[in-house]
Amino acid sequence: MSIRLGEYIEYGELFNTSNYGVHGFLVLRGEEGLADEDKTFLRFELTGSCDADLKGKHICFEPAEDDPTQTIFRKADFPGFNLHQHGPTGKMSAQGWVKALPCSVEEFCRRSDLGEPPPTPWRNHFFLEWFGPNGRVTVEMAGAKVEYCTRERDYDNEDDDGDWEPLLNLALPPDLEPPKPGSGPSITKFEVQDNEVQVTEIRPMPEDFDGAEPEAVDDWQAAVDAETKRIDRAIAGETGDDGKTDLDEMMRMDYCMEQGDRKPFESFLGDFSKLPKPDDLDDEAVEIELKLLLGRLVMIGVVLDVCDHFTPRDCYRLLLDDILKDEGAYEELVGTGWTSHFSTWESCKECEVEMDKEFEEMEKKRTEEGGGVNDVGDDVPF
Repeated sequence: MSIRLGEYIEYGELFNTSNYGVHGFLVLRGEEGLADEDKTFLRFELTGSCDADLKGKHICFEPAEDDPTQTIFRKADFPGFNLHQHGPTGKMSAQGWVKALPCSVEEFCRRSDLGEPPPTPWRNHFFLEWFGPNGRVTVEMAGAKVEYCTRERDYDNEDDDGDWEPLLNLALPPDLEPPKPGSGPSITKFEVQDNEVQVTEIRPMPEDFDGAEPEAVDDWQAAVDAETKRIDRAIAGETGDDGKTDLDEMMRMDYCMEQGDRKPFESFLGDFSKLPKPDDLDDEAVEIELKLLLGRLVMIGVVLDVCDHFTPRDCYRLLLDDILKDEGAYEELVGTGWTSHFSTWESCKECEVEMDKEFEEMEKKRTEEGGGVNDVGDDVPF
């Protein structure tokens, strides 16, 4: 089951300007007149990259002014939904076309019952997908306004918004070039059944999975769904809407850090020894295996932060050879929203060289300015 957020989006920004990482935020639509500080904000920090059209870019997006599907986001309708999302990326693109409703769902149903369904025109397709602690999450909008940043804003100047340009949709409309199986733009079909609109999404395999067997993608989603259900059963009643306070969670965290018993990852997710080795996989296959693994780990609150030098193969090898063998997780924290971050920085030789160089330059600058490591006095002990 997917959590679809497209109909609740008021505004969002996405950054894919660092190596193998995507982060940003969504502003979810609230009641009219609600102050900005009272609106619902969702942050996402993901491992992976966007599709080619968004890769390397900082973008902003908002729904079309005439989008009839937009509605209000109410937290009560999403019990246990984490507003700070981590996990691996799926398909993320602003290219392609999608069938769009020209009116509200209610009017579409009414007119369809009368035998006069309104036309569903093709519109630009904006689509984000990731696999987080709540399973698959999508942001899908038809005709969304999408822009990319050509000059970053000056954050010291509150009146400076930076410079932005529209992101063009370079995909040919489906009427001109019908999609072939496994390729081409995404398509959404609308069918009315029992006064409800059934939405069927037909889309090609994500770019990251080109050349992979369809079963591999199915296994990814199956693994995510299975872990979601298993963990939901294990932590029933402890997912954030049960009256627990922030103080309770802090006390639980302190207890785990001081007295808790960290369990190996295998006790949560099974035997990892049977996973394919990185040297036995090509670049596309190793990224599939990496994202499958990250999708399972995020279910128990574990994420991997990637430095500027590590490739998907390096990340997968680090997980198999070091992190999964030597580290673990606290069972008491699974499902509470706490996240354990492991990073590639500590295992990256290039990062170590850069840090040493920065330290040397900093010490040189202090010396030139008349200071030093101990600029209080030589007789003051450390």
